[in-house]
Amino acid sequence: MMKKQKSVQGLHTSVQGLHTFLDFVICECMFAAINEINAMAKGFVLNDESRLNSYGFLVLNVGGSFERFKDNPVMLYLHEQEQLIGRWENLRVEGSKLIADEVFDTEDPQAMKISGKVDRGFLKGSSMGLHIQDAELKDIPGLGLVPAVTKWELMEASLAPVPSGQTCLRLYNDKGELITSKEAIKLSIDSIIHKNNNNSMDKIMLTAEAATCLSVSKEIDPTALNSAIMALAASRDEAVTELKKFNETRAKELVEGAIKAGKLTADRRESFEKLATTDFNQAKDLIDTLPAKQTFSDKTKSSSQSSAADRQGWDYLRWAKEDSVGLSKMQRENPTEFAELKAAYKSKR
Repeated sequence: MMKKQKSVQGLHTSVQGLHTFLDFVICECMFAAINEINAMAKGFVLNDESRLNSYGFLVLNVGGSFERFKDNPVMLYLHEQEQLIGRWENLRVEGSKLIADEVFDTEDPQAMKISGKVDRGFLKGSSMGLHIQDAELKDIPGLGLVPAVTKWELMEASLAPVPSGQTCLRLYNDKGELITSKEAIKLSIDSIIHKNNNNSMDKIMLTAEAATCLSVSKEIDPTALNSAIMALAASRDEAVTELKKFNETRAKELVEGAIKAGKLTADRRESFEKLATTDFNQAKDLIDTLPAKQTFSDKTKSSSQSSAADRQGWDYLRWAKEDSVGLSKMQRENPTEFAELKAAYKSKR
């Protein structure tokens, strides 16, 4: 009986030991799986050479220099040197993408706060800080002829909550100073490309008419031609603006005059101003056909003129009999005519 009990106890102990071993194996497998998932989840795309960035150019991975970066692969936040939050590891090119794995400084509270945002999927953007050394126009399948950076050095890489467009980047000048202005970045790229173009392209021959129109010589380099065209475009835009202002002012004056003359009422101002702005002559011809509103004095004057025309040939006696008021008015306002009329009557007697 005692032997049987010892046998059962031994079996129970063996089963417990097996359970403990299996729990350990399961935990190890889960831990390894989690580590593998975390390792797979690591990695930020620093550059994708198949896409234009928000400044309108590509950065070709093959032209990158990474030696100094690998010696000190700092990971910044928003390109701020005061916000050093970790380092980059395993810098590599996969297809069109330049990728690096992030390693956060676990002793830095700010770094761990940002790490949490990355782990929870709230922060996914990255941004290169680079120094451009050469660039040119390249014909890229699917994109056409676009500016491409062909030689550059990676200075640092940062995490950024709002990347600028498809891929985000910042430029450094020859002194290692960060270029922050978007216009300055575009100008930096354009100047390098224009310099290369000037070195490689022959001058362009213009016709005499084109040269006169642009106020340049017939033989001109591409950069000068581009400047002349831009100047002409600016002059055109200025002329269009001035013409628009002139047409609007002329239309307002035309309609205002028509309203004062009684040819138009104020509620028709807007429609006639629109018409006069687009077709001044048509609006003017239409307004000219409209009758002006007559005032009381205009009506009186018209009546007087009509009456005077009806009384042509009247002698003094007929005036006195049929329109004595008019005869008195003639004596006051036109005494010479009155005297002649009276003298002619006397001469007949």
